[in-house]
Amino acid sequence: MRSVELDHLSYSSISLWQSCSRAWAFRYVEKVAVPTATALIFGSAWHDTIEAAVANPLVNIGAIWSEKWAARAAQPNIEWAAETPESLHNEGMRLLSDATVRETILNLKPLYDEEERPVVERKVSLSVPGVSIPIIGYVDMIAWDCVPCDFKTSARSWDNGRAAGELQPLIYLAALNQEGFTAHDWKFRHLVFVKTKKPQVQVIEHAHRPLEAFWLFDTIKNVWQAIQAGVFTENPSSWRCNAQYCEYYARCRGRYG
Repeated sequence: MRSVELDHLSYSSISLWQSCSRAWAFRYVEKVAVPTATALIFGSAWHDTIEAAVANPLVNIGAIWSEKWAARAAQPNIEWAAETPESLHNEGMRLLSDATVRETILNLKPLYDEEERPVVERKVSLSVPGVSIPIIGYVDMIAWDCVPCDFKTSARSWDNGRAAGELQPLIYLAALNQEGFTAHDWKFRHLVFVKTKKPQVQVIEHAHRPLEAFWLFDTIKNVWQAIQAGVFTENPSSWRCNAQYCEYYARCRGRYG
């Protein structure tokens, strides 16, 4: 197996290694090319739409969605399966036709920086003792009350336990704190747009404790040390170890089947 050459880690990279380090090696060491899932394309276009609406609340949000979706859907190597660009465009329009969804987006109030720009897609960089590269991330929005926010689309509702147990918020909060932005008071806010028959919006806020950063550092350091040691083993008990959720499943199982 080739050596690992990285200039940073991310939440998604760390999360992938934790769920299956063999899948991590397929992506980051062997660089196996796989099609992009439609859920990722949809989520990216949804983020793009919200960010445009936050920057200019007077925009026609349906027109913005159509524009952002067309740009994302034009990317090469997308695994459409039973879905089509048209069906997913219509799914976005269905969500936006719901009054609660639309009003939630249009009523988002971001923090503004010194140049009077809304703080969206805020890049953060976390330095972890014992890890020679930074952990890089992008906060979807910092709200007017200084609470970092993340936008998600989901087929099912979230519960408070899932939101509180996510690693991503703690990475963002620790990074912001390290950069001197402490006004968040270790609070984080999820906005989950649920694609049920009657669309829902969940606003889930939870607070962390500063001492959790020490656990976070240990977690990331352990992942980094395993990567450096070349520990890339299959995890057949992981939720992602099946053809539906792992893009490397056929290749991985084909080695042994």
